[in-house]
Amino acid sequence: MPSPLPYFLGCPAWSIAEWRGRFLPERTPQSAFLREYSKVFNSVEGNSFFYALPKREIVQRWSEQSAEGFQFCMKVPRDISHTPKLLSGNVKYDELIDRLQILLEGNRLGPTFLQLHASFGPRRLNELEKFIENWPRVMPLAVEVRHEEFFENEAAQDELNSLLAEQKIDRSIFDSRALFQAAPSDPFEEKSQERKPKLPVKWHTTGSRPFVRFVGRNDIEKANPWLKEVTQVVAKWIREGKQPYIFMHMPDDTLAPQLCRRFHKHLMQEFQDLPDLVFPSISSQLALFD
Repeated sequence: MPSPLPYFLGCPAWSIAEWRGRFLPERTPQSAFLREYSKVFNSVEGNSFFYALPKREIVQRWSEQSAEGFQFCMKVPRDISHTPKLLSGNVKYDELIDRLQILLEGNRLGPTFLQLHASFGPRRLNELEKFIENWPRVMPLAVEVRHEEFFENEAAQDELNSLLAEQKIDRSIFDSRALFQAAPSDPFEEKSQERKPKLPVKWHTTGSRPFVRFVGRNDIEKANPWLKEVTQVVAKWIREGKQPYIFMHMPDDTLAPQLCRRFHKHLMQEFQDLPDLVFPSISSQLALFD
């Protein structure tokens, strides 16, 4: 069972084969990845939902295999979020709610996050408002926008934040500053810079579950200044009684557990009674990041 923490921490996935011998025991079978992962981290970012919804029995198995207290934060499918009109109540939406209900009944459901396409601007906020109105209140929701006006236009930003705050919906914060602080140093970083958005970071919260997605560098030291800033913000939220959800991405997500561990060690300096994260397999490479 994950150590009780005042926040939720995880990676973008739980089943990266290269974790064997680096984060997970060398002989860990693929079928045991989630069980082992959830012994260390208490949450995961469910990006797989974005591309295709799994069968009900698979989601049920995930719920049963994960540790008590673990929470899945699933991404709304692109067939809903990246369409000409943001819809709810269609077949795909109903299937999504059905899968989330399985996790809810198993006490494994964290905030689902709706990542809107970069073309989704302030003129479409009425669509978002209707989507939120139809969303089940028992299922926490976070919304991530990528249209530049929500960051550069104060009126558009205020309108979005007011809508989310009124409905007690969290605004997902995507922090890619470390990734773009220098030219790429390897093919992973080059590809990541091509794919990830480069947007300002606004630490404004609209709900009780601040939702942060941080992208680092494969050389963790290069991400450290921004990681320390996130640590200060998260510590402040925890002291305010909020329950943050923090997800660590890397250009090469094989290294995501190390970035999580580095962040958590920074947070341990803010909270002296915070337990350490213990990896099932500690290699000499991991020790470099202690």
